[in-house]
Amino acid sequence: MKKNNRMNKKLSALLLLTLSCVFAIQSHASAERVGNFALIDHEGVYHQLQKYGDSKAVVIISTAASCEENIERLHKYRLLRTTWERQGVSFLAINSSAEDSLGQVRLMDQLHNFDIPILLDDSQLVAESLGLSKAGEIVVLEPTRSQVLYRGGLDIDPVRARPGLSIEAVEGTTVFADVLAKAVAGEAAAIEQTITSESAGCALKFRARDHHASAAPDYATEVAPILQEKCVSCHIEGGIAPFAMDSHMMVQGWSPMMKEVMMTKRMPPAQVDPNVNHFTNARYMASDELQTLVHWIDAGSPRGVSEVDPLTLIQPPESVWELGEPDYIVEVPAFTVPATGVLDYENVTINLPFEDDVWVKSVQHLPGDRRVLHHLLSYIVPADYAEEIVEGENDNYREFLEGYAPGKDEAVTYPENTGMFVPQGSAVQMSLHYTTFGKETTDSTKLGLYFADEKPEFQYSTYSLSHGGRNIEIPPGAVDHQMSASYAFEDEVMLHGLRPHMHYRGKRMRFSVVYPDGSKDQIINVPDYNFAWQPTYRLSEPMLLPAGSRVMIEGAFDNSQYNLGNPDPAAVVRGGAQSWDEMFIGYLSYNKTGK
Repeated sequence: MKKNNRMNKKLSALLLLTLSCVFAIQSHASAERVGNFALIDHEGVYHQLQKYGDSKAVVIISTAASCEENIERLHKYRLLRTTWERQGVSFLAINSSAEDSLGQVRLMDQLHNFDIPILLDDSQLVAESLGLSKAGEIVVLEPTRSQVLYRGGLDIDPVRARPGLSIEAVEGTTVFADVLAKAVAGEAAAIEQTITSESAGCALKFRARDHHASAAPDYATEVAPILQEKCVSCHIEGGIAPFAMDSHMMVQGWSPMMKEVMMTKRMPPAQVDPNVNHFTNARYMASDELQTLVHWIDAGSPRGVSEVDPLTLIQPPESVWELGEPDYIVEVPAFTVPATGVLDYENVTINLPFEDDVWVKSVQHLPGDRRVLHHLLSYIVPADYAEEIVEGENDNYREFLEGYAPGKDEAVTYPENTGMFVPQGSAVQMSLHYTTFGKETTDSTKLGLYFADEKPEFQYSTYSLSHGGRNIEIPPGAVDHQMSASYAFEDEVMLHGLRPHMHYRGKRMRFSVVYPDGSKDQIINVPDYNFAWQPTYRLSEPMLLPAGSRVMIEGAFDNSQYNLGNPDPAAVVRGGAQSWDEMFIGYLSYNKTGK
């Protein structure tokens, strides 16, 4: 009997040990983590989770302007920010309500003096990734590990101990506050599982998620058409993208990366603020299109039942010249780019043989080797013009023709009734910036000119608004080094296009106009500037700027470790021509109205 008791005790001990191991594994396994994401807030500011790496914790509060329970708690959230932000905790709100408009969100912020950035999650994909289910729910993240430390509400918990957090029972405390205290103390790693509590608020409706959960998007009829319209122009054999979307198998293999770049707004490129004007080449992707692609990827990127793969039917363009054979082709002298080294800009002047004045209607630059030609600028100048081009500076002897840059490689047609005047006896001057990639190659770039059939009414012009780099001095590690510049037009102009230009540390740039009567309009907001994508953004509806209108550019540089393109966060960065130097230029393309 005693022997059996001893045996039972041993078995019990072994069982307890086994259960302890199981619970330990479950505790560790239940630590939630989220993928990196990015959103623009209600004021047009870009936020990315990984860029909050210096924060002890990031608190994300789900809000809804149409939820009364949420409105009643706004003052509490604001007080929490006041209490914890000084201790290294960052606070963000997120609006994922399908019922709220941007105007309602802004009104809520204004009326209740909320004063916390409200991320606009129109697609609801970030709310899905965070596991949010209602307005009023709070998620606390440890940003360096992307771990969910807490999810729940703000209500006072019953007095109870929290052994998992090594906290004794304290009157009037909350789990939320206890988690933040741990994070501020640098002990977030001790929270091995996500701590949860109840939250009050209005349930969020995820119609697209629920629909796609019952029937995953169909590849042939729903997914492939979006890819064809939004992506394939770059993701084609020989295109500028790193892979070709030429089959389901290829897309399926790249689908995890595709989701990551969509969730962080790296793709589609040219991520302008969709709430400021509209641009014909901004590559917008609607919320329902994002939902379709991401939910299809989450479902395993299924092939579906269609016998034909639509992406295999796509044919490459018949000609490298998008508008057909040009009226005249400028042959740029071949340049041998060495395998390694730093190259000065190449400046060449090529006389044009035209016997009469002509008007140019369209332009296309055709790089000889995209791997080495980073960008170029081309101007119309008097024949044999020899003065060196300095980017960001203007003079009276040349007119900006066009440029080539990442994201700016398509044929350009000037707006209706405008063109570029090329007098007889002119030349094209080019400034070409080459970069090495480990192998010697030769670049033979071409410039195609298309002439107007009739004389246009207006001359198309471009002004570069800049300090020319002379005022740039960015301290080491600076996260948000701000700069601005402005220019007043003496004449009435019709504004057609804009292009921000900075280098690796460029973070954001916003263009606005102050009219002669003192009123102000936004023109464009580029909240997440990308050095690898620099198109001239073309306004769908040109803006009339009366004489005396002042255009302002306001932007910032990120010289910190969280800028993944930063060559050296420890460097003091000054203005200069090379990519590791900096520039701060806003290009304005317009025509004078004659008034």
